[in-house]
Amino acid sequence: MKMIFLMLVAMLAVGYAEEERPMLYPFDISLGENTAVMGEWGDLFAVIEEPVKADAVLKIEEVAPMLIVNAFPCKDDGTILMDGAPAAILFVKDTNMVKLDATMDGKPLAPGTYLMNVVAHNKTSRVVFTVGEKDKIKLPDFGKLMNFLKGK
Repeated sequence: MKMIFLMLVAMLAVGYAEEERPMLYPFDISLGENTAVMGEWGDLFAVIEEPVKADAVLKIEEVAPMLIVNAFPCKDDGTILMDGAPAAILFVKDTNMVKLDATMDGKPLAPGTYLMNVVAHNKTSRVVFTVGEKDKIKLPDFGKLMNFLKGK
């Protein structure tokens, strides 16, 4: 069992070195004028550092037959809400962009912080972003969010 685990870790390390892309951010994401930035190799998501408007355009690199986005609300300190808060879901076909307010339930994202999974081309990029005006949003402590997601 240990040998299989070590082989898997080695394969992932080699794959990362060849691609130079983190597994959790296989393609670039932009929201409005902001592009997500991946931190260190072990980070679990990329970050849009500036707040965006609720109707910002999410864009990926190339047209996808299916583009699926789900965004989960986070607390002000960056931890994901565990009280069953619904995810915002966006689903579009044959495109590389979608407006954040095109949710399946028709409700725009409320001001706050979100962790989103963007699925296209059988890959998923994970991004944390904030909806709201720059001077009105209390940005989360992304270090706390990272520790929460890493189980620390």
